[in-house]
Amino acid sequence: MRTARALVVAGMLLAACGHPQDRDPTLVAAPTPDARLPDAPPPSQDETLAAIQKAMNELDEALQGCWAAAATERFDIGGKLTLRVDVGAPAGTTVAVVADTLRSSRLTTCMVGITTSYPFAPPLYGQSFQLPFQITAPDGQSVIDRAGVSWVGQSKLAIAVLLDQANSNNQALSMFEVALEPGASTGRRKTERAELWYFLGPATISGTAVAAGDMAYVKAGGVREVIAGRTAVHAVVVATPGGKEGSARAGALPTREVSPGTSASAGPIVLAQPFKEYPRAGGQVAVVADATSTNDLALSASVLALPAGTSIPEHTHGGETEALYVLAGAGTMTVGGVALPFGPTSVIQVPPNVPHSVTLSADFRALQIYTPAGPEQRFKVK
Repeated sequence: MRTARALVVAGMLLAACGHPQDRDPTLVAAPTPDARLPDAPPPSQDETLAAIQKAMNELDEALQGCWAAAATERFDIGGKLTLRVDVGAPAGTTVAVVADTLRSSRLTTCMVGITTSYPFAPPLYGQSFQLPFQITAPDGQSVIDRAGVSWVGQSKLAIAVLLDQANSNNQALSMFEVALEPGASTGRRKTERAELWYFLGPATISGTAVAAGDMAYVKAGGVREVIAGRTAVHAVVVATPGGKEGSARAGALPTREVSPGTSASAGPIVLAQPFKEYPRAGGQVAVVADATSTNDLALSASVLALPAGTSIPEHTHGGETEALYVLAGAGTMTVGGVALPFGPTSVIQVPPNVPHSVTLSADFRALQIYTPAGPEQRFKVK
């Protein structure tokens, strides 16, 4: 399973090089005049091709970033995009879309912007050419930068869908970040699936006060209400099983509100600090939510704290999905043989039976989820 990044392949078609009169004015605006000195000899074909190749090599990584930013909503973005480029002076490049089958305005806009701002080399001044991009979508996506995820709000609550089946191709779990304005409430809601709340600030859940770093576990069928205090509060919410979170992407909690008198099979299990920590790879792991504390195997939650330089060798989880909400640090997660950099605003998911390894380049701290629970028990073994 490819769970990594889209493959962007770009070619180059020279079109009407140096002959503005041959350009279709409905596709591109008139380029700025050729910025070479009047007495300068025209570039050779080798110089022109070398400049194009240099541009494509440098644009590729930036365009991968465009794909990643667009893929926060869906992973299966692919198709063809052909851009026509007219290069004048360094500040006079004009880019127009000739053909587009990507079905992602966000990706197209980003790629046009990156190409427009690229400092093309002098051998290309006054040239007109087409850049055809072929983008092959992966089978899934493992690393998403939550800094690029859109927030959608209703009333005093806003939701950012970090992981769901639509952007990861994994229906084992979904991950949201929820923001409540001061004094706001989620309402009293019944969960249809198991939920784990990791609080990034103080709040109350079903009448129990929680602090930043505390957790609450709600079994499927349970009822809970989260209320912010005098300050706004953020919380990370993991729900299993996952799916395509249409209502959450519209800004609504994917649970139904119930009246105060409605009975519930269970309320939230609040897991407050301090947590017991186990030594691991030069750092510590706190196993917070597992069968011991929740009497449920739907998911487990731990907090990892590992130093820079830590390497976790390649391994797989036979039946479990692993997810990480990175709180601090950076490194590289290699998933299915593809190296994926991550940083302090990343979320990561690895499906079952997919080989993966980690190398940390900075001190690392993260919320770690397994669904179903099980692999976290290795941390307790001395």
